[in-house]
Amino acid sequence: MSDVEQPLTIERKSPSTFKRFIHSNLPIVLGGIIVGGGSLILGYSIGHQQGLTAVGFAADAEQLNEVVQEQKQEINILNTTLNTTVQERDVALTNLKEITESYRKETDLREQAEQQRDIYREILRLRGGVALTVQNVDIKPLPERAYEYRLDLMQLQPNKRRASGTAQIRLIGDNNNILVVPMSDNSYGFDSFQRLTGRWTMPSGFTPEFIEVRLQGNGSPVIKRYAWERGAPVKDMPAILSEIPQTEANAD
Repeated sequence: MSDVEQPLTIERKSPSTFKRFIHSNLPIVLGGIIVGGGSLILGYSIGHQQGLTAVGFAADAEQLNEVVQEQKQEINILNTTLNTTVQERDVALTNLKEITESYRKETDLREQAEQQRDIYREILRLRGGVALTVQNVDIKPLPERAYEYRLDLMQLQPNKRRASGTAQIRLIGDNNNILVVPMSDNSYGFDSFQRLTGRWTMPSGFTPEFIEVRLQGNGSPVIKRYAWERGAPVKDMPAILSEIPQTEANAD
């Protein structure tokens, strides 16, 4: 008796545990993949943005540093200017103080001199006074043959009578050649003292030997003659030479 043939059966292997897990949790796995991918993309985006921000900040910081350095330089310049200004102010205040003190002293000395002069005048009046006279003649040479005269007149009368009249300045050269100096104002009128000043231009080729002053007033004329003397020329001309009158010739 032959053996009974058994039916052919195919064995199927059951799915693995991993596959069964994925298959049973497929929605969760897909969700995790989506979340992970999104996180990577978001992280890259944020990192890239932060990198760009860092580069921009470095550029802004460099520009800000340049601005700060420029402002420091400007502040240093302003501080230097301020210090210089303060020093100049201090020097000016010191000079002003010295000038004020010097002016005060000179004012006091002038007042004392005027008081003494008034006392001497009164003493001279009590002693008979002083007739009209030329107290002083001063001639200063200027550039371009110009000259400046200063004529001081004096009179003191017990009755304080005023002296009035005209003055004339003559230059006497060789062979008694006479030149009359043009005076800007030759009239005088005073009680005790008066000064007449002016300028003229000396003619070329004329060299005086004497200077003569004539005063013509109410009384007898007063004539004073002095030797011609030249002082040091004045370098700074306070007036225009073209405005100085020319000397006129006049025979004695």
